[in-house]
Amino acid sequence: MLSWFRSKPSCPVDEASKRWIEHRFSWLTDQFGINRLLDAPIVIPTEEFLPLKYECTEEGIRHLMCLVASYMDVEPGCLKLGFYDDTKPHFEGMVHSGTAGLYVQSEEGKFDIWLEINSLADPASVVGTLSHEVGHVLLLGQNRISPEEEDHEPLTDLLTVYLGLGIFQANSVVHEAIWRQGHYSGWSMGRRGYLSMDMYGYAMALYTLARKDASPDWMVHLRPDVKGALKRGIRYILETKDCEYQPALQS
Repeated sequence: MLSWFRSKPSCPVDEASKRWIEHRFSWLTDQFGINRLLDAPIVIPTEEFLPLKYECTEEGIRHLMCLVASYMDVEPGCLKLGFYDDTKPHFEGMVHSGTAGLYVQSEEGKFDIWLEINSLADPASVVGTLSHEVGHVLLLGQNRISPEEEDHEPLTDLLTVYLGLGIFQANSVVHEAIWRQGHYSGWSMGRRGYLSMDMYGYAMALYTLARKDASPDWMVHLRPDVKGALKRGIRYILETKDCEYQPALQS
């Protein structure tokens, strides 16, 4: 009787976003192989994967960059770390969308990763930015895509999910900060990245179903809105079978 009152499953993203995520997940599987998704551990914000104490110094951040690169199968020696200042005036409560990182191919086989100096306080956010910029090495630097491709930035965010580092990106989509400039101070909210929280949730649904785990332990590390989208995505795929990404349907 109670099953009669259960709501119908609904996809957490609109149709266009759904088809794009599924199509690009299939493309990533063609590029990197399904075993890369299945065998690599998902990186979570614990001391098993990250330093117990975050050191917001050049050396400490360089160590994080090398860890992220190793998780993404990129040789750390090809990366050079730099910093820049993207300071803009903020007013209390404003939404600010500045850059947090930049990628430049400096020479053949060498890449510069630049981080914005005002975005280094939160280690999880730094890992998210690093994973996106290192993702550019895999996609742009290794000539898998062209920078002229319209979706190359959101695809780079999607790659972090495919390679097991999506938790950091998803949790950093929206962030709050207290700022001070001279005699002025205030609160600001910012948005980072190219995918919405719901898009991360649906992409993670494809990821975890492909790994044949409809209730992954690592969900506890997600912010609630992303976790909710992940759960809705899992239920939608399992009950409707409406999914272009075939590995997610074979669970």
